[in-house]
Amino acid sequence: MITKLKHPVISFSLVALQFSLIAVLLLVLPISLNVLVLLVQAVAVIIGLWAVQVMHIGNFNIVPDPKPDMELITNGPYHWIRHPMYFSIVLFFLPLVVLNLNWINLALYANLFIILFIKLSYEEHLLVEKISEYQIYQKNSKRLIPFIL
Repeated sequence: MITKLKHPVISFSLVALQFSLIAVLLLVLPISLNVLVLLVQAVAVIIGLWAVQVMHIGNFNIVPDPKPDMELITNGPYHWIRHPMYFSIVLFFLPLVVLNLNWINLALYANLFIILFIKLSYEEHLLVEKISEYQIYQKNSKRLIPFIL
């Protein structure tokens, strides 16, 4: 069972991989002043900031381990997706990768998506064990992409 895997090394490794891939993408993808790219990125930033604001900074946790006194948030962007901050990361880089499509950029982006998906899956297993109503919330919302996944 995944609970037996709960260990700070797993959590911090996932965070380190996530931020490493974000840093590499920021270094290899050129800045774009394309209006559509900037619009998508602005939406991504707004969703991420909205998620942090709704969650309240006290509940915010960079590692996937639930805080001992955390509460389940189901309003704001959390009404539609369970991981809007991860969605904002995926959305932010999408237009840059599409605009600068090559195997390296695609591989980096795919790896970021995979790491975020592993991280959110690990987090959700822990949340199911900690919060009794989390399984109901899972049935009423998407994981990562509104209306799709």
